Amino acid sequence: MELYAPVLHIPEAVNFDCTGCGNCCFTWPVPATAADVDRITALSNADQVPRFKKFAQKSDDKLRGFTHFLGKDERGDCQYLDNLRCSLHAKHGSHAKPAMCQLFPYTFTLTPTGAYASLSFASTGVLLNHGTPLSQQRAFLEDRLALFLCLFPGEPDWSRIQLIDGIALTWIDYLLIERKLLATLHPNNSTANGDDLVSCSAQILGSTRVDLEHEKMIKAPPPFMDTVFTLLLMEMYFPDNAFNDNVCNFDTTKLVKLLSNQSSLPKFQFDRRQFDLQELSGIKVGGISKEADELLGRFMYCRIFAKLYFGPGFNGLSLLSGFHHLFLLSALCRLRLKMRICCGSKEDELMDCLREDLRLMERRLTVTSLSQEAQAAMEVLLQGPQRTKRIVMAAS
Repeated sequence: MELYAPVLHIPEAVNFDCTGCGNCCFTWPVPATAADVDRITALSNADQVPRFKKFAQKSDDKLRGFTHFLGKDERGDCQYLDNLRCSLHAKHGSHAKPAMCQLFPYTFTLTPTGAYASLSFASTGVLLNHGTPLSQQRAFLEDRLALFLCLFPGEPDWSRIQLIDGIALTWIDYLLIERKLLATLHPNNSTANGDDLVSCSAQILGSTRVDLEHEKMIKAPPPFMDTVFTLLLMEMYFPDNAFNDNVCNFDTTKLVKLLSNQSSLPKFQFDRRQFDLQELSGIKVGGISKEADELLGRFMYCRIFAKLYFGPGFNGLSLLSGFHHLFLLSALCRLRLKMRICCGSKEDELMDCLREDLRLMERRLTVTSLSQEAQAAMEVLLQGPQRTKRIVMAAS
C-alpha cells in the first residue's frame, strides 16, 4: 500500500544540526513501539538485557501507536547512553534506535493544505539555532515525515476551528490571517513586544466587533486578575517536578480559591523569595535582551508556522486565545529571567537559564491536556487583548 505523501512546508530562518550534547537522552521519557522492542531486544547481547516498561494507561490519544517506554538507568539516563553518545546508533546505525529517537527533534502538523515541519525546543541544537537551514534539508525532512506518518497515522480535524469562542473560522480564512501573523513575527524583523501583540490581535479579529475584556464578568480588579492568571500559568509550566508529572492542566480549583479571597495579592515563589507582578515590571533584563528576543521570537514563529498553538494543534483553543497564550509563554520566560536577576544570577548565566526554561516549557506543552473546565476558563481569561498586553509589558 502506498503511503499518503502530503505537501511539505518548511519554515524560514530556522536551522538545526545535532550538537551531540546528549541532553535528549537524559531525563526525557521515550515511548517505544512494539517493533522497537523486538528490534532492540534482538540487537542486545546477553549482558545487556533491554529494559522496557509497558504503558499502564494511555491518557493521550497521540500515543496509541506506542506500547512501551524505554527504561532508564539508575541516574535517569537512557540505558544506551555511552559517553554522551547512543551505543545503539554507534554499533548498529541510526535505524536501530527507537523510532521516536530517530524522529527527534523534528515534528510535523498535518493540515488540509499539507504537512508543516517544525522543531522541538527541547533540543540544544534548536535552542541555539545551530546548523543547516531546514530549507536545505528537504530530502531528509521528507524521510522524517514518512516516519512521522507511520508513528502518528491519524489526521487532526481542522474543520471546527474558531476565531474566538463561538465564532467559526474556515481554513482558508485562517491561512490569510496566519500569513500576516508570520510576517509580523518573522525572526528577522520582530522582537514580539506588546505593540506586536495588539497589531496581531487586530489582524486576527479583522472586522469582528466583540467585547473581549470580560473585566466586569470576572469581578476582580485587573491587577489582581493579571497576577492570579500569571501565577497559575507559571505553576502550570514550571512545576517543581516537571518530569514526574505526565499531565499538564490549568488549575481551575485554585483559580476559584484565589478569586474567593482577594484580601491579599498573590506572589510568585522563586528560589526562596517572593515577587509580585508590579515589582517585576520595573526590572530591566539588561544586556541579553536582544539575544533573548531572538530566541523567544523564533520559538513563537515556529509554533505559529506549525499551527501548534490553537485548535487541534493545542487543546482546542480558539485562534485568538491560542495566540494570546503563545505570547504569554514568552512573557513567563522573561519574568523568570527578571526573578533570576533579583536572586543574584550573573548576566552571563541568564541565556543558559532561558534556554533551560524553554526546554522545560516544551516538555510541559507536549503533555498539556486541558480539562473541559480548564479550557473554558482559559478561553475567558485569554481572549482579552488588554490583559495579555499588560502581562506582556510587565515582562518586557
